[in-house]
Amino acid sequence: MNQDIFSYSESIVFSLCKEIEFIKTRSKNINISLKTCHNKNLSKRLKIELDKLNKNRLKILSISENLFNENSKDLSLEFLLEITKRSNSFQQI
Repeated sequence: MNQDIFSYSESIVFSLCKEIEFIKTRSKNINISLKTCHNKNLSKRLKIELDKLNKNRLKILSISENLFNENSKDLSLEFLLEITKRSNSFQQI
């Protein structure tokens, strides 16, 4: 039974790490595009997408903090929290 819980927990942490990495990469690409974009409609859509990505990042940050507070000795949760906090730098326009 404990092995099932551990595997489930690892899966959640892994999925959240993958999602944060996607958010970080996509945000970086959007910011690069915004610097060179001359189309107002496209710029608006990109900013909306960036805002949605930021909201998702904040949700993951909240989840990460809650999980970490429940089990601060778990290195995978500490890692998730750290990469989530670091992803903040890619949200700026």
